[in-house]
Amino acid sequence: MLWGFLIILLAGGVFLVSILTDGMEIATVYKQMGFGGAVGLLVGMAVFVYVAGLVYGMSTPNGRKTLLGLGVLTILLGLACIMYWPELRTVLTFLPSKEDVPALPFIGLPIIGTGALMCKLGSLKD
Repeated sequence: MLWGFLIILLAGGVFLVSILTDGMEIATVYKQMGFGGAVGLLVGMAVFVYVAGLVYGMSTPNGRKTLLGLGVLTILLGLACIMYWPELRTVLTFLPSKEDVPALPFIGLPIIGTGALMCKLGSLKD
């Protein structure tokens, strides 16, 4: 299942790069494949490290305390994304504006959900 997920990420990366850089030369295709593979590999590694951290964090009492603390910080980060999007955009100028994509500040909702999951997993008792 992990390899299937990584292959899907690789294919998605190649497809995304092919959309971003329209060109039919063979060198361009190989560049797209390499960049898509790198994107897929990095996202797959990030998912693996995140899940491994959750599993390791649940295995010890100190790990559960850490998960609980990281969950609270992640919830606060999600709330900050929702509440302070215009201020974030002034610092990070590459972010799109709220007028361009009205629902964009609600990217904080999945971040809040991730923090809630970490809090739940960190609060489990032996």
